[in-house]
Amino acid sequence: MKLNFALVIALFICTFSFAQTDEEIGNDPELTKKAEEKAKNRPGTYPVTDNIFMLKGMGGNIAVHHGIDGVLMIDTQFENISESILEAIAKETDLPLEFVINTHAHGDHTGGNKNFKRKGATILAHENTRDIMLSKMYKTAEQQALADLEKSIEEAKGISGSGEKLAAMEETKEELMIRIREQAQENMEIDYEQLPAISFQDDMLFHYNDEEIKLFHIPNAHTKGDIMVYFPKSNVIHTGDAFVNGMYPFIDFENGGSYEGYQRGLTTIMNRANDETVIIPGHGNLANRADVIEMRRMMKIFYDKVVVEYMMNKTEDQVAEMRNFSELFDEKGYGDGFITTERFLRSVYKAVALEKGRERDKNKRQTELLKKNQERAKKMDEGRQ
Repeated sequence: MKLNFALVIALFICTFSFAQTDEEIGNDPELTKKAEEKAKNRPGTYPVTDNIFMLKGMGGNIAVHHGIDGVLMIDTQFENISESILEAIAKETDLPLEFVINTHAHGDHTGGNKNFKRKGATILAHENTRDIMLSKMYKTAEQQALADLEKSIEEAKGISGSGEKLAAMEETKEELMIRIREQAQENMEIDYEQLPAISFQDDMLFHYNDEEIKLFHIPNAHTKGDIMVYFPKSNVIHTGDAFVNGMYPFIDFENGGSYEGYQRGLTTIMNRANDETVIIPGHGNLANRADVIEMRRMMKIFYDKVVVEYMMNKTEDQVAEMRNFSELFDEKGYGDGFITTERFLRSVYKAVALEKGRERDKNKRQTELLKKNQERAKKMDEGRQ
């Protein structure tokens, strides 16, 4: 009993004061496990300027801007590491966190929103980002409701005398699914704590900590709701996933991203930056303008090469296996991240197919027509002989 009581006390202290010594933690397996998990989740701190630093950890890169007004943070990573993020910020400044900016909707950048909102922060994002997040909530509720319907049908199959009821359910399944989708949207409880409280349509000018902070919409790049955050006075840009450093980018076609839009976004970032600008990418190490130019060059090389292969009627699977034009970037580790070389090549192929599909189909039809005409002419010549 004494041992259990001591453990409860130790866990209580671990949770609320974080005051154990290394020896105390080492002597308790449960505390050791908690300490290891906490250390794994703890973000690294990287100075950018006197009042901006980057937190690099499990999710997307966070920027923290602090000054006379308080603390502004860009992105929130995952829900389970918010405590470690707050501790990292507290080591640099004791000012309150007042504002959070979401660069886009993905969970590795927005997962901690509710935790920081509960600490008093106001969250901002582009309106498309908020729409994507809300749509995902609706989709999750709908999927759960449809899964429940399928479960009910399966359970009915095992009940004696349920044949007529089951047949009726199967007949009206489509109608039921439509009704369930509608009810899922009407009845679902929206998690407003997770959603941005303020959204904007195009660009936004933010005055905070004696600095103009400019939020620029980068349309249809990584998603349809991307923004870059520009600190002109500090000469710092946070790009979100509209630029990732030293790795192949993920283009979320399902949520409005596009290959062409991503390239345009890189041009926008490049044009805002100069040779001294510090760029905080969505993922990867701190970057500069030259790194953005290199990414744009890589994307152009891949696109141009895949266009040639596509027009030669190569399939997606065939292109995905090619490495003759990716070797240079693979050697630099571009394919070691979340997006492998194969996965990136598939996304390039899809982008090319969207743009060049009609042209290739037209060429194919012309080639087939030419072949038929040649065969017809050959037959006519043979008939004259």
